[in-house]
Amino acid sequence: MAGGEKELDVSVPSMVCDGCADQIRTALAAMPGVREVKIGLWRKRVQIRYQPALLQPAQLTDAIVAAGFAVPEA
Repeated sequence: MAGGEKELDVSVPSMVCDGCADQIRTALAAMPGVREVKIGLWRKRVQIRYQPALLQPAQLTDAIVAAGFAVPEA
């Protein structure tokens, strides 16, 4: 991954439609340091490529929760 970027794979069981995916994508894309968001709707997973110097994984999962979706504890 370029420039020390990391990737986080998050399970989001409550993501059930394209609208849900768009809400999550929009919430994460607005965060400084998020480079890419990939949604696997049928797998109910979100992959986030981010800069760890700017964000911690908990901030990313908090953004998903703030958008209205449950994230199971790791």
